Amino acid sequence: SANELTFSKAELINHLTELGFISSSANSLNLYAGNKLMDFITFLGCSPALKLGEVESTIKIHHFKQLTGLGGESIETIRYPTCKHPIHDPAKLLKSFTETASWQCPNCELKGEIDAINWRKSAGFSKIFIEVSQIFPKEAVPSDKLLEALHTFTKYNWKWFYSKASSATE
Repeated sequence: SANELTFSKAELINHLTELGFISSSANSLNLYAGNKLMDFITFLGCSPALKLGEVESTIKIHHFKQLTGLGGESIETIRYPTCKHPIHDPAKLLKSFTETASWQCPNCELKGEIDAINWRKSAGFSKIFIEVSQIFPKEAVPSDKLLEALHTFTKYNWKWFYSKASSATE
């Protein structure tokens, strides 16, 4: 169908390995940062978990059969659109996401689509995600070089978000 990805998880792993984003010693269960990781991630401060020649970051590729929401935990308060009441358990709301799911504010009864919420760079909706761990939220962002390389290979526009921990079940 038109919603199917035009590439496989294995093809994406191979491409990221060729770029040096993933280590060539990685296998499909354990992906480690490659020697070019620093070319693709822009650090906004210090990066204590990354040492030259001893990169400790792990990379996970999450691939789902249907559109999925991941993330949800944010340092800032996430609010319902329109009424602006705070969402008290955004991760739980995100886990209930389906393409037809909606939210209802418990304070004022307003309703809307889950993907219309401003998740403040703390959630994403896709069938495929690339997770880089051992980096604290708001410590780094993917470089334009990485986003362009992903777009060129996949023909999709990629966006990023911060998450305290993944709880992805594929």
